[in-house]
Amino acid sequence: MLAVVALVIALAIAFAAGYVTRDLVSRRRRAEARRWREYTEPGWLRANAPANTNEVAAAQQTALPPTANGELGQMLDRWERRARARQAG
Repeated sequence: MLAVVALVIALAIAFAAGYVTRDLVSRRRRAEARRWREYTEPGWLRANAPANTNEVAAAQQTALPPTANGELGQMLDRWERRARARQAG
């Protein structure tokens, strides 16, 4: 029984480590792609986004549409639009 518990704990740790690693690699890859394509961050994307969803919705309504810089900018724009749509529900 103790071996089963230890195995489950080890699997949980490995699963969490995989997600953390995937997130770090993705962030690094996106940052490098932005540098290569001279990506500029859209004005509506703020570093300290409000925690209140009503403030987020109001900020999105008043924001100017982002300008896509080439192929990478369009791809990032699609990802961010999908993330906003998921956030909005």
